[in-house]
Amino acid sequence: MDRVLQIRGLLDAGLPTRIIKQILPCLDKPRVIYFPDATPEMIAILELERDRMTDRIRCLTRNRDAVTEYLDAVLKYRHTGEIPPPARSGQG
Repeated sequence: MDRVLQIRGLLDAGLPTRIIKQILPCLDKPRVIYFPDATPEMIAILELERDRMTDRIRCLTRNRDAVTEYLDAVLKYRHTGEIPPPARSGQG
């Protein structure tokens, strides 16, 4: 994998550069992780970052689904003239 793309992906995922600097050497080979210096603090930080990413993924999924629902309703209206029912609560 191109190193620049790998770093960009980690940055886009929200990992701080100090964390990326520490884990990047471990990501040289797919599915092979060599991390002899993993301190309890580093493990805790990575767990926190993983959980934060999971929360972002859930939020992005909800928002993507809401946009899809909106687009479906707009396209249906354009094709059929049928006014969609009110939006469900709890979106976004």
